[in-house]
This record gives sequence, structure tokens and C-alpha cells, in this order.
Amino acid sequence: MKSKIISSVYHVNYHTLLSLFIKNHKLQQNCYKYYTAMPRSSTHVLSMQRTRQKHKEKSLKYLGNANVSLQILGSGAYGAPKCVYLTAGHTSYIFNCGEGTQRLAHEHKYRLTKLEHIFVTSTSWNNLGGMPGMLLTIQDAGVPKINVHAPKGTIEIFDAIKKFVMLHALKIHEAKCDESEPYTDSVMSVSYVPILKSSAQEKETIDVREEVINNINYYNYTTNSNGKRIFNNTVEKERKTQKVEEKSDSTRISSAMSYICRLYPRAGTLSLEKCVEKGVKPGPLLGQLKAGKDITLPDGTVVLSTDVCSPTTPGPIFLIVECPSEDYLESFINQPAFARHHTTMSNENDTPFCIVHFTPQKVMDDPRYIDWMIKFDRNTHHIVVNEENGCMGTEAIHRQQHKLHMLHSEIFPLLNEKSFQKKTQPNDLFSIHRSRTNHIVHLQPELKFDTNNEVLLHPEEYIKEVFEIEGFSEMLKELQTNINIQTEKLSIRKEYPKIIMLGTGSSVPSKVRNTSGILLRVDKNHSMLLDCGEGTFGQIAKIYGKYKMANIIKTIKAVYISHPHADHHIGLIGFLKGREKITQDSLYLFAPAYIAMWLRFYHKRFEPILHQITLIPNNEFFMDIHNPAEHKYKNMYKTLNVQAVKTTYVKHCPHSFGISVTLHNGKKIVYSGDTMPCENLVKLGQDCDLLIHEATMEDDLLKEAEMKLHSTTSQAIQAGEQMRSKFTLLTHFSQRYPVIPPLPNDDENSSKLKNVGIAYDNMHINLSQLPLLPLMYPTLKLMFIKHFTEIEERAAKRNRTALNL
Repeated sequence: MKSKIISSVYHVNYHTLLSLFIKNHKLQQNCYKYYTAMPRSSTHVLSMQRTRQKHKEKSLKYLGNANVSLQILGSGAYGAPKCVYLTAGHTSYIFNCGEGTQRLAHEHKYRLTKLEHIFVTSTSWNNLGGMPGMLLTIQDAGVPKINVHAPKGTIEIFDAIKKFVMLHALKIHEAKCDESEPYTDSVMSVSYVPILKSSAQEKETIDVREEVINNINYYNYTTNSNGKRIFNNTVEKERKTQKVEEKSDSTRISSAMSYICRLYPRAGTLSLEKCVEKGVKPGPLLGQLKAGKDITLPDGTVVLSTDVCSPTTPGPIFLIVECPSEDYLESFINQPAFARHHTTMSNENDTPFCIVHFTPQKVMDDPRYIDWMIKFDRNTHHIVVNEENGCMGTEAIHRQQHKLHMLHSEIFPLLNEKSFQKKTQPNDLFSIHRSRTNHIVHLQPELKFDTNNEVLLHPEEYIKEVFEIEGFSEMLKELQTNINIQTEKLSIRKEYPKIIMLGTGSSVPSKVRNTSGILLRVDKNHSMLLDCGEGTFGQIAKIYGKYKMANIIKTIKAVYISHPHADHHIGLIGFLKGREKITQDSLYLFAPAYIAMWLRFYHKRFEPILHQITLIPNNEFFMDIHNPAEHKYKNMYKTLNVQAVKTTYVKHCPHSFGISVTLHNGKKIVYSGDTMPCENLVKLGQDCDLLIHEATMEDDLLKEAEMKLHSTTSQAIQAGEQMRSKFTLLTHFSQRYPVIPPLPNDDENSSKLKNVGIAYDNMHINLSQLPLLPLMYPTLKLMFIKHFTEIEERAAKRNRTALNL
């Protein structure tokens, strides 16, 4: 079945936007800024670059003594990223960068400031989905240039990312990747091993223009900020421009790349005792001997470096491989470059110490692949990074959820912890390792596979941490009493609608707050996603586990994207790919026009993702125009099992929307997306049952909130009051507030706060439970007293600075 990206009334002039998207850099800067709301200043980035360069120059002096190791960052488990990190003193490398890589790197303190090279094995979102966030992070950390080693054509996705991630201070260089010319630097040499599809599958072409573009109906009008229709006489001109642009090659990339890496020999260790015996005095002569140079003493005695240093250690070899599917298998197993390292062909120095397999398990189970593995030395370690591993990689969110679980077991249920069980496969050989985050392969100065730092859970420690806080036990008992009293007063609870918060942070993910994502469960069989930040699919996996989540994914009938900023939509491709493996049911996508361009580009050049999707632009539901009773919406509303969906423009970047969803029982749920205080949103949300509103900044950062087009906590609360919302749930907190954001002073605003709660990732709550949230805030402040105190101290420091000015 062909993809459907259609709209009965397309208010936005698609061709105009597409032309501007490609050609008008100024619009890109203003509309699609990048992963965060505002870029770091150029002064800050340049300062970070200078600092980084100084550290690098200093570390180069000790290059010969640098320890080199491969570290598993993302194990590739279902919903977890694929990523292996190589550290070598002054520089670092990563192999693949799936969604969530940046978040794991932050939690486990991987030094991204040293990153200089990215190696990609295949052009799958599983390997590329973490790039937008990763690139922005390393740019802000002072990395001036990143080298991309990948199959030909991969660089196109980096060019596309620049349309919505402002990489103004980071140069992206495409490595040559010539099979006959290895890459070399001061650490290692890397040989490129291209893997091709079989001849029958080598060319995969699609007519994207027919499949995607021509199915969109165009109208000679657009809408202004008030929702009024305006005639646009440029449509035909832009359509002609679009036809020219669509004539480009539509062949999908159909090659993969493996890498054979060889570290340089390591110089022997200098023996000071032997130097003394030879009469060598302390000074520069010792350095020359250590560097492998022979010297002549003042009395004419020649001292050989080999006389005072231990023997040079040959540089170990490791392979990074991926055979993406059976279509590549014949090319993979017959690659001559691999054969040189098989037992029958190689000498001892050509034997790989380890092989990292990014290959899917289905391919690894193929007898041909198993035979290929057996050809290597029996002492070679085979390290698997794929979907059948069992480690999601993060401990921090489990630590926090165990603590929150003490407050209310239903609102804060424990996450699925089966992912931490160690797994093996029936066909696993004795030398196969199922990788887990923080597994380390030491390469120099010694060869060793190390599992001592692997991620595990320690629930008893998490609970102990909280009860060691003075006064917490008493406060928890008081809270539980108050919750019981309040629960008895509540009306009979219904399980649905239920809100599951998948991401409550802004801009970039932190250890415990992912970027924006909300699962609105209308009933047992119908759900909607409200925004889809990076790692949204993985968040669902962490909550429900691999097998239970299939039923949840099947209930999701629509995805709504509030605006074009990447922290609200970059998880969409990963979600679509994961969903396709679970169900072939159609899916509605409510989104700005830009999202269609991004998905269309990816679908055209990388992987098919648009099957079974119907796109309806957000302004189709504009509150002053949309009539849910119209016949053209009948099937959509039946599929969603809701009464009405309405939107309005809000005050953020262009094409930013707020949304209301009205259920058949009349309950109305409103989500602000990102916005400053907005009259349109207040109008949309009148008398709603729940307002989910962004509260990015604390109140004394009003000017910064205005500059970044966000709301403060008090502004979000005020929006709820103005629209007479029965409850306001605050979300989208700045990463300044990783575990607890500050609310307005309790004493002065007690009446305002009685219907206000703060959201946490992995929170499950139905409408009747909302009044319980305000009861929890004092206990939360004590539970996270260290963080709350830091927030107060920063605020006090800002106030003192302001007074001094």
C-alpha cells in the first residue's frame, strides 16, 4: 500500500515552505533554530574551543602512555541506543549513535569533549538517531570539527539535520572512506570494508514525488496568525519550482561499512634501575630512550633503547562489523579483507582481539554468519550490540522511580526491570559477550575484557538514601495519611483517560528527564502521543518492557507534533520504525508542514517509514475554523475515539501550536506545547479538565524566558487560572531543575497551588488522581533537598548580583 500524506484542506502553502526550507537560510535560523530553544553565544563556544585545544595539546605530550579502551555505551537492547565509544588519551571516537546516546553519555560521564570521529556502519535510524543531540552537545562543549566515516551518501542526513539543529560552530567533514586507503592518525589505522546488497537488491528506487508529494491537495490560500484565510497567488510558481527539485535521484543508500582497526605498537616501559646501571643521569636523555632512540653518554658509551626498555607490544586489532540484513550476507562473508584475519590465513599479530557485531540477531543466527564467526581464532572475543541484549543502560531513572514510588505506587509505578537480567542466546558460542553499558575492552596497555562496571540496579540503596534524610520518615507518614483522606473524598475513580508522562524536560535530555513526550490513553484501546522527543520509543520500552509494550503501541492511533523544534519531534522516526514491527494499522500524524519535509527526505534516501501514515497539518484543526461534525473527519474521529481535536497558534517559533482533545464523555485535555503566555491558548482551553503547560523557567528568570519564548512557572499557573482549568500540570522544565522545579512561595500562593502539580517522567495519572499531586510537593522538596537547596542558592546569588548592579 502506498504511503498517504494527505490533507483535505492544506492551509499552509507547502511549496512555499519547501522552497524556503531549502533556500532561505534566514528562515532556517528564525523558524527551525535547533535542538535547544536558543543557541549558545558564539563567545561561549569559542571560549570552549580554546580551552579544549589547550587540554588536547597538553595531553599530546603523554600520548605514548595513553590507555586505550573500547567501552559499550549503548547495548542496542530493544529501545536502547547502539553505540560503542573508543577512548585514547587526547581523542575519542564513537561507532554508531542511536537515539538516547547523548543521555547515556551524560549519565555515565563519557568525555564527549574529546570526540573527533564518528564511524557509522549502516544508514539505519538505529545507528543515526542520536546524531542531532550529540552534535549540538559536542559543539557547545567546544569541539570545532567532527569527522564522519560512513557509507557513501550518509553525509546527506547531517546536511538535513542542520536545517533544524543550528551547528554554526561545528564543521562536519566527510571522510573519504576509500577501501584502498586506510584512515590513519596518531592512535590507529582504520581500513574500510564496504558491504553491498546482493545484485538483485542493490538498487532500491522509489518515486517519492508520486508517492508523497502528489497526494497532497494544494489550495491557493494560507492562514494568518488569527486563523484567517488569505489568498496566495504564488502557489503555481512554487509548484513549478518543486517539480524541478523533485527530479533528483531517489535511490536509497544500499551499502554498509565495516571497519578493521589496528592500534599502533606500544613502546616498552623505561626501567630507571637499568638506566642507573648504564650510567644515564636524570634529564632529557631518559626521554629519548623512552621514545625508542639510542643515546651516547659523555664518556662515549652507547646506550641502546632496547637495553633499558621492555619490548615493544604489538598493536591489537579489533573489528567493528554490521551485516544489516540477509541481503548483504553474501557480500559480508566473502569480503577478502576479513579473510586475512581468519585463523587459517593470519599470523598471531593479525588475530583480532575482539569483534564488535552491530548485526541484527536474525542475521547472526544464520548458519552462514555463524560459520564466518567460527573462522576467527577461538580466543577472539565477539561482542554483540543488538536488539536481543538486555541492558537499557540507565540506572538513574530507576533510582528516581524507586524513590517516587514510595509516595504513591500507582502514580509512580516501578519501571520494567527485566531489562537488567543477563541474557544469552541458544547459539551463543563460549566467546560471545552480550554487551551491557559500561562493559570495557581494554586494548592498551593490557588486553582484557572487563565487566566490573556494568550497570546494575540496587533498590535497597535508593530507599536507604531517602530515609537517611532527617525528618523524611515522619513527613512520608503524614503524606500517606493525607493521601488516604483525600482519596476517600474523591469521586469514583475511572482508569481512563490516563496521562503517562514520557518526557518532562526541555531542550536536551538529562539523566531523569527526557525531552517532550506525553502518552494520552483515551481508553484501553485508543491512545495519542503528544510530541515525540528523542528516545520516546525507548521510554515506552522502559515502562512496559519489550513484550507488554506491543499492546500499548497498538493503541496509539495518532501522533501530534506541536512545533518544529527537534526536542519535540526527533524521536518520530524511531517511533515509526518501532511501531511498524508491531502493527500495520494506519496512523494519523498531526504536525507542522516542516515535519512532512523531514520525513519525506528520510523516507526517500534512507529507510521507508511513511507507509500507513496520514498527515493532517495542525492548522487544519484551528479552533475558529474546524468543525468536528464534518463528514470528512468521520473516519479519523472514529479511529481516535475522541469527540474533537482543536488547535491554535501559540507564541513560540513559527508554526507552533497548542492543542485540546475533547473526549466523548466531555472531558477536555489541553497541552500548550512550547509557548510564552498566550491569549489564543487561554481561549482554546476554556473550562478544561486538565491543562498540561510548559514551565521552563523559574520566576526570577523572566527575561530569559521571554528571550527564549518560554513561560515561567507562575505564568503557566496563571494560564490555568485564566482558562478556568480544573487542574494544571507543569512540565517541560529546564535542565537546571533535573529532579524538582521551584514553585512560587507556598505561603503567598497556597490558594493558587491547590490545583497545580509538577510532572515527572514515567508518571501515570488519571483525572481523578490529580488533586493528590499538590499534597506531594513538600515531601518532594525534602526528598530532593540537596537539589532544591542548590536552586535556592543560585536564585539568591542572582538576586544579590542584581542588587549590586
